[in-house]
Amino acid sequence: MKMQKGFTLIELMVVIVIIGILSALAIPKMFGTSAKAKAAEAPGVISNWETLQSAFAQESGRVGTFTDIGFRDPGTDSKWFVYNLPGTTGDVSIVATVRPAITFGDCAAGDTFESGFTLATDISAHTHTGNCANYTPNF
Repeated sequence: MKMQKGFTLIELMVVIVIIGILSALAIPKMFGTSAKAKAAEAPGVISNWETLQSAFAQESGRVGTFTDIGFRDPGTDSKWFVYNLPGTTGDVSIVATVRPAITFGDCAAGDTFESGFTLATDISAHTHTGNCANYTPNF
């Protein structure tokens, strides 16, 4: 009799089932992590703006534009958000809005993150609209 080497069909089927179960558990977690990473861009950029705005206000006694405070608008480089500084006098805020036609996780176009800056009290509370907050617990 010849001795054959290799795996039986049952052994191969068991391995395929195990790989299927592991991938069924891993793939949903991967997509949630990806959305969380994309949504984390806005709070990081806003935090940078807050720091620069605070330093500028302490030096000059007024609030400044992106250029005044040395903040480079990442809006042209960002695939996920558009950044807007609505005003430059009195109380100002920066608003990060999910780009049109973009969706990641529960975040959808029009969802926003906002931080207000009041000259007298420095930084006010952060606000958000939409479902992106699900991915940014520290904002």
